[in-house]
Amino acid sequence: MSAAVPDLLQSAAALRRSLEATADAMAHSDLERLLDCETNLHAALTQLSSSRLEPEARRELTQEVAQARAALHRCRRFGAAMNDLIRIRLAAEGRDGGYAASGASVNATRPTIDRTV
Repeated sequence: MSAAVPDLLQSAAALRRSLEATADAMAHSDLERLLDCETNLHAALTQLSSSRLEPEARRELTQEVAQARAALHRCRRFGAAMNDLIRIRLAAEGRDGGYAASGASVNATRPTIDRTV
């Protein structure tokens, strides 16, 4: 086993831990932790992208990468659920049209009907 394999395993483990922490921060609506996770995730990806993997070492990384993939899938599920929740909340408040480039609600510029007449 080459010396690069333990480094790659550590990098893959760091990626997995970052993804798991991201999913956990999303699950608990913890914006500060989510922002911290972004920095750790970037560092883990940078470390992995600068590494070279020999073909015989690939087997050793398979399990770690599979766990990282599962953590990424969990992040995607939480992200989709949060997106749905926000969309439903905005629709309930009558602000389901989104936002203009200025940041103002699109609904704020729409004409409204006065139903009290």
